[in-house]
Amino acid sequence: MPFMDLIKKAIFEEEPLAQQPAKPATRPATARPLEPAPAYVPMGTRDDQFYTRLAKQTDLSAVPELAKIEAFAAPLASVIPDKALRYKAALATAQSQGGLTKDAILKGFDALLNVLNSSASTFNKQTDEVSRTEVDAKIAKINDVNDAIQQKQKEISDLQQQVKSMQSQTEVSRSKLQEAKNNFAAALERRRAEIQQQRKEFETILG
Repeated sequence: MPFMDLIKKAIFEEEPLAQQPAKPATRPATARPLEPAPAYVPMGTRDDQFYTRLAKQTDLSAVPELAKIEAFAAPLASVIPDKALRYKAALATAQSQGGLTKDAILKGFDALLNVLNSSASTFNKQTDEVSRTEVDAKIAKINDVNDAIQQKQKEISDLQQQVKSMQSQTEVSRSKLQEAKNNFAAALERRRAEIQQQRKEFETILG
């Protein structure tokens, strides 16, 4: 599975409910590969997928020099159990029969490291691409939504201020209206009293 598919799967696939224990692969004794120093500890299904992809890209048998030293070492496994002695003997035979050298073997491992570095570069480029299309795009959308929320909150705040202002104006208008009613009532009673007094005067005058 290409790195891009593994990356997207890592993003969108739900976490597994439980990890299944890895089953050790069985290999015939006559086809045992080179034994590099253990440097990888499986962390989970998704990590294993990346590791499987990298291991396939950097398989030791793909390098002629490494495949050749293994071809000479494999038949000696039952005769020379010690790994160091077995591969030294294999190298001596390979040098005499096939012209294989220590430098060629080490350069074979360097070639695998170069493939690994190239895979890392490809992976980083693809994760950057996924980040732009999947992560950064969502962050931009989140920012747009947050901006819209802030705009709505500002509009709500402005409307609330308008309500408070109108409430204040309403109280002032109510107070002034009540004052006008009171003034009118006072003026009404004052003028009524004046007219009543004048009526009494004219009633007296006119006998």
